[in-house]
Amino acid sequence: MSARKMPLMNPLDMHVSQHRCRLVDCDIFGEMNNGRILTLYEMGRFQAAVRMGLWALLKKRRWGLTVAGTSIRYRKRITPFEKYETRTRIATWDERFVYIEQGMFKKNGECASNVLFRTAVVSKGRAVPTDELIKALNITDPRPEPAPWVTNWIEAEATRVWPPEL
Repeated sequence: MSARKMPLMNPLDMHVSQHRCRLVDCDIFGEMNNGRILTLYEMGRFQAAVRMGLWALLKKRRWGLTVAGTSIRYRKRITPFEKYETRTRIATWDERFVYIEQGMFKKNGECASNVLFRTAVVSKGRAVPTDELIKALNITDPRPEPAPWVTNWIEAEATRVWPPEL
């Protein structure tokens, strides 16, 4: 179903969408391709953005979206014609980034993969401060307390050398 036809949602609620694995989603091993999984997660983030009013805000203010980091864990295969759902939610935010957690869940409830994205709203090549974004989205609830593993990942990423010394 098109996100435009779905009900609006609070930005801190979870967006859930239902899917079925297609043959074109699969690799030569008969399972959903990891690159395709990342693309489907992106579609879930865009659907959530539409439902929470972010998409309209981006167009109005001429802002864009970017991904600044990703951590993904694959645990179960999704095979052709299998039904699954994608869940998307804001895990937390800091001064510069919004952290979005997503998961793909099989019909039996097993989590097939889980991902954390560090994202930013950008304007003229610079990140829009999250305080400005949160205010524009009318979020009055407190910042979600991140799970310990999310905090650990954020802290670990802060120690990563850039550019890499390959």
